[in-house]
Amino acid sequence: MSTIAAFAPVLLRGLAAALPPLCASLLALHFLLFREWKKTARYAVFALYLAVVWIVTGPPDAFSAHYAPRVNLIPFVGMADAPLETVLNVLLFIPIGLMLPLLWRRFRDGRLAVLWGFTFSLAVEISQLFSGITDIDDLIANTLGTFLGYLVACALLLHWPALAKTDGTLWERGILFLAVLLVMFFLAPLLQGAFI
Repeated sequence: MSTIAAFAPVLLRGLAAALPPLCASLLALHFLLFREWKKTARYAVFALYLAVVWIVTGPPDAFSAHYAPRVNLIPFVGMADAPLETVLNVLLFIPIGLMLPLLWRRFRDGRLAVLWGFTFSLAVEISQLFSGITDIDDLIANTLGTFLGYLVACALLLHWPALAKTDGTLWERGILFLAVLLVMFFLAPLLQGAFI
């Protein structure tokens, strides 16, 4: 539990810095693109989740990136040494597998949802070449979490067919991810100094 307790202040500072520009971005996107409050609310939950992943995994921002690779390419070794971290990595990525098929019909194909979770995890691990430790075990655990989340989404869609009516466009997905990236990479670090 000390791992979780250690992240609490980091998470709170990061969210305090990220929420104002993230909310402003989502509000602007609502009026420019989404135009439905329900859709904007669903996307806001997903954007907040992506921001939390950004904060917890600690990729660099525009002002602190420096190439300092520490890489573990030997699978399963770290999982035995740090089982709690492995479980937390699995849990961190379950929401991706859950939310992707609920928000976008295209991700109801399990292969695509898991591939996207793998790709997102790979991007996080590559970014950690500039800020932390890049670990193959994290990639495995994150992909497993995505798969488990996808299974939960399938069960939800089976029991509540009304959830299957939600869908968004490729443009909406792309712009949502770009907005979160810009906020977390550029704007949140500028504001974070005010909350330290």
